[in-house]
Amino acid sequence: MGQCTDDQDQRMGSLEYLPLIRKHLIEKGTIFPNHYVTTSICCPSRVSILRGQLAHNHNFTDVFAPHGGYDRFLEKGLNEEYLPKWLQAAGYDTYYIGKFLNGYGLDNYQQTPGGWNIFDALINPWIYDYFHSVFSRNGAEPRHYPGWHQVDVIAEKALDVLESHLKSKEKPFFLYLAPTAPHTTVYLSTFPPDATDESDIIITEALPAVRHQHLFSTVKAPRVPNFNTANVEGKPRYINQLPLLNDSTIETLDRWYRQRLRTLQSVDELLDSVVKTLEENGVLDNTYIFLTADNGYHIGTHRLNAGKTTPYEEDVNVPFIVRGPGVKKGAVNDNVNTHTDIATTLLQIAGASLPPIELDGIPIPIHESDSIDDEAVYESFNVEFWRPVVPEVCKLLYNIPYALENNYRSVRVVAPDYSFLYTVWCTGHRELYNHTADPYQLHNIYETVDGRVLQRLDALLVALHECKGKTCSKPWEYIHKAKHARTLRDALSPSLDPFYEKHQHRLRINACLDHYERENEIVESTTSEVHGSSRLVLQGQGHSQGQDDFVVAQNNLNARWGRAIKGKRYKHPRVRKIFEPRTDIEEYGVPLTVEEVKLGLKPNAYDYD
Repeated sequence: MGQCTDDQDQRMGSLEYLPLIRKHLIEKGTIFPNHYVTTSICCPSRVSILRGQLAHNHNFTDVFAPHGGYDRFLEKGLNEEYLPKWLQAAGYDTYYIGKFLNGYGLDNYQQTPGGWNIFDALINPWIYDYFHSVFSRNGAEPRHYPGWHQVDVIAEKALDVLESHLKSKEKPFFLYLAPTAPHTTVYLSTFPPDATDESDIIITEALPAVRHQHLFSTVKAPRVPNFNTANVEGKPRYINQLPLLNDSTIETLDRWYRQRLRTLQSVDELLDSVVKTLEENGVLDNTYIFLTADNGYHIGTHRLNAGKTTPYEEDVNVPFIVRGPGVKKGAVNDNVNTHTDIATTLLQIAGASLPPIELDGIPIPIHESDSIDDEAVYESFNVEFWRPVVPEVCKLLYNIPYALENNYRSVRVVAPDYSFLYTVWCTGHRELYNHTADPYQLHNIYETVDGRVLQRLDALLVALHECKGKTCSKPWEYIHKAKHARTLRDALSPSLDPFYEKHQHRLRINACLDHYERENEIVESTTSEVHGSSRLVLQGQGHSQGQDDFVVAQNNLNARWGRAIKGKRYKHPRVRKIFEPRTDIEEYGVPLTVEEVKLGLKPNAYDYD
């Protein structure tokens, strides 16, 4: 089974506050600290998990239409060939509970994706409303769970599905649990929904179950070296021009951090209840459990308030833990892998045939007996993004000039004795960080790095930017058309200098777009003086200059949220039958029922404060 949280950080320390996940997974399984997402936002990343492909190959690059959203997922036929169908073909029953994709809502919930025996998904516009969860099971009439915390609803549903399946014991199963915790809360100011414009959308911190609201009262967001960085020279323009976070903003970010930790406690309990059910039914030792997140999260790093979408470590390096038969207990595995490898790993475990589409990932060596041979060497991967940057703490929306310039291609190289992040932005700006010497990515060394290193990194980025299949995991073979090199260290051999002097190319993004177009990414020849070349700010379609950028980006975001919630269909009597009368109690500014408050009186498993 798999559990995928929403926006859970690894670099900001969230795993340190989850004792049940530590007990059942970290101590009884293997943690992979070098696991990464390749597009740091929820829906493209989730599609990459299910398809085993990078975003530039499945071309699902946003959370909203026209370049993302559930309707696009169906229109592109992405649900025709993907993980649950491949597992069903291998004899598995498959179940999905929780958040699927943005855009699965009241107007299309009957159009369920194929491949799931049970598809019990959260629907818009309540996907991110923790105390007003609305689910549709296999396209049936939506059901509202007033006052119950969303993760608790998912837990009840998960245990029901597990116990029902395990009674038959006829087939192996795959259960995918997808709580939205600890995602930012997004809800409507009216309930039932009468929203008519964007002002009815409320965006605030994650909201925990009542029983967890008192925890971590003195905890603050980690004051890591890149927190509220004094010097942001060398960063892209939208960061370079940010002011330092003031005391009021930092206080708010600390509260958001505590709320994220509190909300994750329900996820901790969810995992605990699943493990206990598996154990009681005698199948725990024969079950693989995977835990990860769709993307990482930053709070206060590089002067950014809260959010994701950057190529920096806080946003792309995510939790990945595996427990199961043959998986070493209490181990740390430094193998480098990404979300595109999850599907191939699960298919290998299931003994399933490879699908007809070309997968970009390779199996992760999760077993103690798995050998890391030449075929499994994997140190370089692509990170890609095509969407404006928008801070999530909306009460702190300061002006971000050049917000639309968050369009980039990166190559991340991770090895035991060297580590780099090299990024090309749509403005022509370039960043290079030596992560071994500078783990918090503070000092851009693009202008000073050895030209031979830059030649190799440029070649890697060119090879990976439109890679497919084997090229994505073995870019050096593609570059050299032979096995002259498997790693960056191999490629830096002096014997290969003539090759790189003769074949010097680098990637340029022509315009700052909000979507992927292959033609917008150009491979150009360069002179031998690759680094130190002039920096051109490129103007292009989809980009507007200066102070208006933030306004444009925020208005676009609000408009897309608005299209997701408003419309006369929400006033239809059939829809209103979903919602039952409630006795409301205010908590965190959200109406709670008496039942939720009673639930909060249950014994608490945590005693941190």
